[in-house]
Amino acid sequence: MQPRDSARSRAHAIRQYVKHTRTCAQKNDIEALAGGQPTAWDPEGLLGDVTGDTNHLAKTKRAFAEVPTVAPEERGFGAQVEAAFLDVFAGVNAAPRVLDSFQRLCRGEEYVHLWPEKGVQRAGSFMEGLTAEPFHDIEEKGYEWLKDVEDHADVIRKEFQAAMKDPGSMLVVGNRVWAKAAREEAVSYGPNWRTLVLQDRGVWDESNIKLFPKTHKLLLDIQAPTLEVFFARQDGKTGIKSHTDNANFIQTTHLGIDVPEGECWIKVGEHTREWMNGKIIICDTSFMHETENESENDRYVLIMRHWHPEVTAIEKIANEFLFAALDNGTDTGLVTAQKHALRKIKGLRSASSSAASNGGGGGFGGGSLKKKPGQKKKRK
Repeated sequence: MQPRDSARSRAHAIRQYVKHTRTCAQKNDIEALAGGQPTAWDPEGLLGDVTGDTNHLAKTKRAFAEVPTVAPEERGFGAQVEAAFLDVFAGVNAAPRVLDSFQRLCRGEEYVHLWPEKGVQRAGSFMEGLTAEPFHDIEEKGYEWLKDVEDHADVIRKEFQAAMKDPGSMLVVGNRVWAKAAREEAVSYGPNWRTLVLQDRGVWDESNIKLFPKTHKLLLDIQAPTLEVFFARQDGKTGIKSHTDNANFIQTTHLGIDVPEGECWIKVGEHTREWMNGKIIICDTSFMHETENESENDRYVLIMRHWHPEVTAIEKIANEFLFAALDNGTDTGLVTAQKHALRKIKGLRSASSSAASNGGGGGFGGGSLKKKPGQKKKRK
């Protein structure tokens, strides 16, 4: 393991991001990566020509300052990661949008754009060409799996209600049950926002899925393209301040579990939706967003953070490579991440060839299955 140098300290900031740290508008870990404040990357130049409600924008603009570009020879581990990336993701396996996103992040650039009638989108990790909407409709292409989740909402809600009747067992069996927000998140999320995590960075929590086996099985059966799954509690009379989740290629979906309907809402960009029990809300949380629970009762939702449906299969593997390499932060971890990525690519190509020979599609978008949870596949 190499000793940490200043470049690795900058890489540490990326690792905080790939752990999906929610960063509020007033504090951004990209500062640590670039050695200063993030630069604005505003390709269409709309930041200097805005009208209407610019409250969020004013807060955002004050965070920008020009910073020196980090020279390649000074980037240390970040440069090693990029070189390893290019060794794996080249030719037919190229993932240029992911590479561009990583290079901008290493330079300390942040994408900020004011979308007319939509709101401010702000992302330290930004893949170009992805549809940007504050909210998405469940009927849109790519969200078929979420229809399955909503169709089985009663199963999830009943399992949750049963678990909540025995809080003692939850604490004994579970891991970090109703944990507070991480320190970096606390500024915007507040002290009373709590989570019960089922999945983090694609890895299921073996203790907590024992508390919710039906929910876990449902998401496995429908091949949900999730990276994070957790129950979230927001106390009555509390809210979450405006912030961004910092990546446009990962979306956030909420399923209402125990909601005081009509008294709590989420605002994404310039649009607001109210949570409803058993119903799905799909949001792009790279838009500035905030929440409020105006009731006296706690609000519970199941939160699923998942790939944007326009991210390709190879781009998912490329991003996962970066997650693994940067999260580990060592030369050995980098080699291991390469090996895992190559295995995934081989499996992807093999499955694609098999599907093509059978006259079908590749099925790598986490699409809906025809079978229902618990239903066994028929053997040929």
